[in-house]
Amino acid sequence: MKTVLDGRRASLMLKYNGKEMGTEYLNKYLIDFTYEDAAPGDQDSISVTLDDRDANWQGTWKPNFGDKLIGEITVINWDKPGEKAKLPCGSFDVDAIDIDGPPDKVIVQALALPIEGAQAKQETRTKAWEKAKLKTIAQDIASRAKLKLLYSASSNPTYERLDQTDQTDFSFLVQKAKDEGIAVKISGGKLVLFDEEEFEKKTAVMDIIKGKGNIISYGFSDSSTTTAYGSCIVTYRPPAPTKKAKKKGKGTAQTAVAAAAKTTSSKMITGKYSLPKAQGLPVLRINERVETVAEANRLAKNKLREHNKQAGLGSFSLDGDIRLASGVTINIKGFGRFDGKYIIVTATHRIGSNAAYTTDIQIRKVLGW
Repeated sequence: MKTVLDGRRASLMLKYNGKEMGTEYLNKYLIDFTYEDAAPGDQDSISVTLDDRDANWQGTWKPNFGDKLIGEITVINWDKPGEKAKLPCGSFDVDAIDIDGPPDKVIVQALALPIEGAQAKQETRTKAWEKAKLKTIAQDIASRAKLKLLYSASSNPTYERLDQTDQTDFSFLVQKAKDEGIAVKISGGKLVLFDEEEFEKKTAVMDIIKGKGNIISYGFSDSSTTTAYGSCIVTYRPPAPTKKAKKKGKGTAQTAVAAAAKTTSSKMITGKYSLPKAQGLPVLRINERVETVAEANRLAKNKLREHNKQAGLGSFSLDGDIRLASGVTINIKGFGRFDGKYIIVTATHRIGSNAAYTTDIQIRKVLGW
């Protein structure tokens, strides 16, 4: 029988502008460390709260915006004797610095989006995209934001024309990708695009079972206002082209004006997506610009998915687990009607001054279609 020499424990490694904060320093001054693996449409972040009774962070160590902060969580003997595993949180740029007291403490917050690329979320732009693929648009935006592109989706739709009108690069990309069923987030120095439907199909990383010791607290949400839709219908009538008036000599000015005012009727574009057992369920109706029936059908499915995501939500606070990340799936068991396979929307990993390691997750039920 193997003897465990060291007990179950978690530790934190932090580097500030390339210099590691030693274990002795963190044991003495760390109050709280939080790493948020963010939901689609957002960016990862970390927050570090330190005891500043020596006023170092208010003087010679005063942090600056854009300073680099790297975090990593290590667990030892966590799930089984002799096991050692790490959760690299990534590199972040300092975005906010707060000092309060007494007693004095400093809170340093850092984001995954580099300071020099912050205009991607802050500055609005107007741009026309013609005959462009989604991946090409994402690459252009990633380059301006000083990020690498990680495009992890099997589809890469092409657009005859897209208009970005007084929108930030990030909000424009998030909305267009969402219409295609593709999620966008900023993580680890990358602009990440991935197909949530594909991620839902992946094998669950673990089972969370009611009554097991790793659960600290839990909650589920179900409401009539989030009743799942059974189908979605997308309709769009393109603007009718104006007929050109022909000149027919003198005395035809009024005729020419009347002819110019006439328009030909344009044909309605309609798309639809229905679930196998859609009868009796509400119908989601969308009026949005589309170019083809195929695009309308694709949009109908993705709008239906987006609305139906709100029908099966839950949350857990657990003993820390480095396997839990945004985009991975888990199985929930022992909770009756709420049992099933879920995908993690947000995972928040936290280590406190007493070295206790916990993970909070926000989850939603996989749609399965």
